[in-house]
Amino acid sequence: MDVSSQMERPKKQKLGGGEEMVGQRKGLSDLPDVVIAKIISSLPTKEAIRTSILSKRWEYLWTSIPNLEFYPGNAKRSLLVNVVDRALLLRGPSDIKQFRLRFPVLGDASRVHAWISAIVRRNVEDLSIELDSHKEPFSLPHSLLTSATLKVLNLYLPCSFKVPSTICFSSLRELSLCSVVFSDDYSTQQLFSGCPVLENLSFSECNWENIKFVSICAPKLLRLSIDESELPISRGSNVCQIMVFGVSLAYFYYSGQLLNDYCLCNSSVHEAHISIDDTKGSRLNSYLLHKLLRGLSTVKSLTIFHQNLEVALTGASELLAQMPMFNDLTTLIFDGRVIELDSIVLLRILQNCPCLRDLSFHEGVRLCSDDAKDDGMLDIPLPPCFSTSLKEIGVSEFCGNQNELRALRILLKNAIVLENMFVSYRGTLEGNTEKKRDLNKQISDLPKGSQSCEIDCD
Repeated sequence: MDVSSQMERPKKQKLGGGEEMVGQRKGLSDLPDVVIAKIISSLPTKEAIRTSILSKRWEYLWTSIPNLEFYPGNAKRSLLVNVVDRALLLRGPSDIKQFRLRFPVLGDASRVHAWISAIVRRNVEDLSIELDSHKEPFSLPHSLLTSATLKVLNLYLPCSFKVPSTICFSSLRELSLCSVVFSDDYSTQQLFSGCPVLENLSFSECNWENIKFVSICAPKLLRLSIDESELPISRGSNVCQIMVFGVSLAYFYYSGQLLNDYCLCNSSVHEAHISIDDTKGSRLNSYLLHKLLRGLSTVKSLTIFHQNLEVALTGASELLAQMPMFNDLTTLIFDGRVIELDSIVLLRILQNCPCLRDLSFHEGVRLCSDDAKDDGMLDIPLPPCFSTSLKEIGVSEFCGNQNELRALRILLKNAIVLENMFVSYRGTLEGNTEKKRDLNKQISDLPKGSQSCEIDCD
């Protein structure tokens, strides 16, 4: 027997707005407008707009939600235009806190200009604009570039970027520029001079070909990220010099082919991630990388994505002897590819890290020759950190071949104050208990320079 059929079904009663109420339980329409609006604001914009068909009372409640986002998806472009127009036209007196827009501009640059102006008038704090299908130079509204309320600005603008002469982002703390083509030195300098409280700055695939020099002076800048990994290699004779004065700068990220001359001045960076994709090893690139590393000499944690770092640094071999000292560096991570323990770049960096405590090889380490004399560190003196400060070594993606075991042997033998070595096996060994047991024994039997060193294999 169906138990539910024995239960008394409460009668449904119509509410004044057309909704139904079960028994004496109240529905949403009994709540004040301000509460309903708050509930609607928690929905994605698309779903919030759909609530307008629920009843007459709900028709315009969505127009006051603080966060709006519009993406074309599979909808027709004309439909997106109408929805954005309607959202801004019907907007009540309430401010817009966050606005997201992705839009193919085509011939509607003036319409986009008007949209942005309307958004700024609503005291927007967080604005993300992604514009494509536009080849002509694009001018942003003057009101945007003098906004007193804007705190976060994300721009994807794959065309020439034109700005007015007066720029004052008095509240802007986060600026992200993607695929922007900077048009000239003056306007670019004006842009970065108008961000006095900027804390986070990000460039992704930006084009500096038209610029010779720009200075970014941001006393409150904490994080700087530069990604040029997808840019086509096109340098010509012009290299843009970008000088960054960030006395508060704590984090730096760079990925790319060193198409520009980045110089960090008076910075105190604590953490840095460097990924160099250079397959040619030109002298110019070697000098640019060496200059960049000098600006990072204060780091405490450094991650190097070792794709083509060796190629980039050996383009001018005389610079290897002038490698900057990293006196404060305690954590050094190599990622991106397996590291050759006899790499001249690796050994030079280790030589200049006297206080290094943690050393990690995320893609593994190996030594393909057995030329190490008496288990020494090959052709140069033992890095000072191996006898004074190096406490932990981590090796990932370990599969147990002789080249890898040879590298572990040298590391364990020479790190005389080592406390822990962590070895993580490659996924292909998952479930191969016998193989891993045999490797565990081989590793534990390796001679150790530090009698208190513990080895953890996983």
